[in-house]
Amino acid sequence: MRRTSIAAFALAAWCAGAPLARAQFYSLEGRFQCLDDPRAVCFDATSDEAPPPAAPVELPPAAPAAAAKASGPDRTTARRAPPVDPLRAIASRIEAGRPSAEDAGRLHRLAQAGDKRALELLAWCRLKGLGVARDPVEAFELYGAAADLGVAGARRNQTIVYETELTSEQRQHVLTAANGAKPTP
Repeated sequence: MRRTSIAAFALAAWCAGAPLARAQFYSLEGRFQCLDDPRAVCFDATSDEAPPPAAPVELPPAAPAAAAKASGPDRTTARRAPPVDPLRAIASRIEAGRPSAEDAGRLHRLAQAGDKRALELLAWCRLKGLGVARDPVEAFELYGAAADLGVAGARRNQTIVYETELTSEQRQHVLTAANGAKPTP
């Protein structure tokens, strides 16, 4: 009778949707091995040991003087700010419409040295009259030189200057100069 009542109770619990208690059978031997080995990771995936040291950071090859400076004791604690790009600083002032008195000279020197970005900035300055006298013809020529050096968008800018900024006389002047003939006064 006892068996029948246990089976009836189990059947009633199952029908009612109540979960049956299940016994957990596992080996305690594995649990005790975890306690015996200090390197073992138990239950919460943590260990009493300190994590292994991080791999040393590889620095790119540098010039001997820079390597000597970098080998000082503060190499790991102090991070140096990246060097400031002087051309980016000039571009920021030009974008704000406030170039300094020296910016035009610097742009000329950098453009003559073959710096594509300086050449394009100088063309923009000539077109808008920022820090230099406004000269759309020179801006047209500078954009052409920048395009010849591979500056993306420079040829398109040159076309826009030609179509929207040059007078008919200036257009004739640049076309004559492009064909290698001397312009007539």
